[in-house]
Amino acid sequence: MNDREPRILYVTSHVPHAASYGAQLRVLNVGRLLSKVGRVSLVIAASDEPDQRALDRTRAEFDVKQVMRVMPAPLQNAAHRLRFELDPSFLNTHFSRVSDADRDRMLRMIPEHDVVWVHTIRTANDFRIYQWPHTVLDLDDIPSRVYASRTHAGQGMLRSLLDHRSSFAWKRRERLLHERFDVLGVCSANDRSYLNNDPRVQVIPNGFVRPEQPPHRAPAAPARLGFIGLCSYAPNRTGVEWFIRDVWPLIKRAAPDARLRLAGAESDKDLPSMGPDIDGLGYLDDPCDEIASWTAMIVPIRIGGGTRIKIAEAFSRKCPVVSTSLGAFGYEFRSNEELLLADTAPDFAAACLRLLADRNLASRLAENAWTCFLRDWTWDRIGETIARTVQLCRDPTITERVGQRAL
Repeated sequence: MNDREPRILYVTSHVPHAASYGAQLRVLNVGRLLSKVGRVSLVIAASDEPDQRALDRTRAEFDVKQVMRVMPAPLQNAAHRLRFELDPSFLNTHFSRVSDADRDRMLRMIPEHDVVWVHTIRTANDFRIYQWPHTVLDLDDIPSRVYASRTHAGQGMLRSLLDHRSSFAWKRRERLLHERFDVLGVCSANDRSYLNNDPRVQVIPNGFVRPEQPPHRAPAAPARLGFIGLCSYAPNRTGVEWFIRDVWPLIKRAAPDARLRLAGAESDKDLPSMGPDIDGLGYLDDPCDEIASWTAMIVPIRIGGGTRIKIAEAFSRKCPVVSTSLGAFGYEFRSNEELLLADTAPDFAAACLRLLADRNLASRLAENAWTCFLRDWTWDRIGETIARTVQLCRDPTITERVGQRAL
């Protein structure tokens, strides 16, 4: 094993210092942890023009080698459409790509670094590179699981059949990941088991920054339930819509003074008009005081993959949580011990009402969750796994891929 400080190329579609949301927080904190392991160079390959201020802040912290544009790449002909459906090695999986010049730049940069760390399979495929030598693929969400979750979301028979088909297609693509990348990163032990517990699959959870001081709670009166997240993101939006449509009326019937607080980009658009006593706050630079005023955070997520950073955030702020099973997926917490789990509208409403009525229960859940957070879910704790993953990728016993094959 070479003991010198490794040169790490970090490739992502998210600007680390963009306005806060789940994937951005993962990219920023993984980047910081990689910087403790080696010399990190950053490549940003994004569909949208990055915000200049966010880019300037990113450049102040990271060595940004390239900012590349991801362009639309619709399937051109019947042969491509057939390959998309039947060939699991076909790389135009999201109908997008970087330019040929940027692809060539990436091919030149890869051998100049000891480890390449790519965030998400979409970003890897946008480069149309099949085999990535000495590379960690941070899957974050496993696509086949995302589509599988959508089949149960009640979006109609046709949509369910299409999602079943997409889940099957992605399972076939995911079987090839071990020949394309040396190491895979997933968010939970459950995801690792889903990928057959291969020793080259590392569990890199979603965590949150440990506060400098234990958080102080100041629940407001009338009681508040709160949600935080990017509300233009489909899993968040459909979950909040379900809560407002099916759960919120049941809560208001029993607790007419309760208010629902929505924080995050796009939360102040049309969601507040869907029901009574709903406050859309929009994006908050620092949501600490707002979350401290909530009786509980709701996580009504019904589609998606990976794990939700908002769970770790709530625990880091000692905010009690009511979540669907999928919303808390991957964190291995126990209902009635660290949080309350509920998957139907009546059960979700009943769980929220329990916390509105029983402050002792809310405090007990929050304290138990805080203990688990300190033990397992701070980014400092997760840094140990990041370091092991880089070391594993540098292990000479792992067969190094020779050349790249683009399809």
